[in-house]
Amino acid sequence: MQVSTRWFKLFVTLFALGGVVWFGTSITRMVVGFDVFVPGTLELKPTHSEEIRLHTIWLFTLLGGWTGWAFGVATVGGIGTAFLLRSLYRTHGYLMMATVLFALLLPVQAYVAWQDYTLWTLFDRTSGMPLAQPAEILRVFLYRYTTTAVNVMIGMSMLAALTILLVLTLRPLVRPQLPKSSS
Repeated sequence: MQVSTRWFKLFVTLFALGGVVWFGTSITRMVVGFDVFVPGTLELKPTHSEEIRLHTIWLFTLLGGWTGWAFGVATVGGIGTAFLLRSLYRTHGYLMMATVLFALLLPVQAYVAWQDYTLWTLFDRTSGMPLAQPAEILRVFLYRYTTTAVNVMIGMSMLAALTILLVLTLRPLVRPQLPKSSS
């Protein structure tokens, strides 16, 4: 590869840092979000009071902010990197594979960010106090976990992100450079 400009380094750094923070906070918020349920079910824990449940949802919402911003940074870095590396797609097929997978992540994560923003608007940003009725907050939160299509999209986007990491690490589909003949 012969791309080594300041822009390339900046975009790769944004992509890597944003991707790491996005992936880490996505896993963390899954753990926090599932804490309101009885393990292995989608039934709310009967031992949790409404205050504990709302506080857990507020923590889930805060992590959603980190997830959204981190994916935004990764998106800027990924688009910039893909643009700068587009001339290498023919000889380095893994770059094209990673770019296609990344493009498939964008609409899913945009939808998830919109759902996170909807939940975010139900809380006071500074104190974390609920601005809506607890039943409304719980309805919006449960939509994320009880809607099969949303869960499948989120799961597939996490698998696509792992596949991007594997593809960029293993680098399949590299066309060898043929030596120039001197005739």
